[in-house]
Amino acid sequence: MTDSRINLKNPIVAGILAYLIPGAGHLYQGRLFKAGLYCFCILGLFFSGMAMADWQAVKPPAMGETRLLEKAKYAGQLGVGLPSMYGLVQRARYSSESNKKPETIEEPIVAPFEGVIAYRDEQQTFEEEVTGVITLQPAKAEYGGRTISGELTVEIDGKEWTFTLAPSVNLDRPIKSSKERGVRAEIVRESDGRYEYAGELVGSIPRRFTDWFQVPMDDDEVQGLHRQLGKYHELAMVFTWVAGFLNVLAIWDAVEGPAYGFGDESDDSTDSTSSDPPAT
Repeated sequence: MTDSRINLKNPIVAGILAYLIPGAGHLYQGRLFKAGLYCFCILGLFFSGMAMADWQAVKPPAMGETRLLEKAKYAGQLGVGLPSMYGLVQRARYSSESNKKPETIEEPIVAPFEGVIAYRDEQQTFEEEVTGVITLQPAKAEYGGRTISGELTVEIDGKEWTFTLAPSVNLDRPIKSSKERGVRAEIVRESDGRYEYAGELVGSIPRRFTDWFQVPMDDDEVQGLHRQLGKYHELAMVFTWVAGFLNVLAIWDAVEGPAYGFGDESDDSTDSTSSDPPAT
């Protein structure tokens, strides 16, 4: 039962705050020690698991997911409140009709590029793994409409190269669980006032943190994460689940008060013994 010696204020408000941010309900009640303890321990455990899994431990089920186990995994993480609720926002963004491979872009993109170039002209032919800077920009398609073109600047054997990309760049959709956004394009060169095919590039550019963090994964992506992290993946998942379950107990404490006494209760057995008449 709720102990009258603790002012729980409005238990419903305290419970909601405790769910949204571990420790916030206790802070609202003025129970500062428990507020700091729950906040540090629960969020520390949760974010330790996230960091251990390369910040990809929270995996909300995709829209239309029917497997109960996948839903249960996320339900355990959802116990932490706001830190895991962003996954619901990401699931909606990931499943939206606007999240598809773009035919064009609204403004230029300048980003680091990493990938493979296959190039050939009359003087030389080579295939190289390269890193450099890619510039993508909106352009007019050959038969009307809008598309993507650009150029890539890299250094090969100490020499700087700038490759022109045909106006048909294939760019991966913006929101996905991968940190890298795929890029594929044809390389063209000018010859007699016209552009000719001269090769192609396949690689990736970094995806924004807000476009991959807590985005749903398909089975292949989950298996890839397993291969990358090994046993640490399962350990990270356990950390996030335990954090969620612990916060459920913290919510209960914020709503009902402590489950144990204060240490000043009388010992019934001692009182009973002391009241007995002396032995004769």
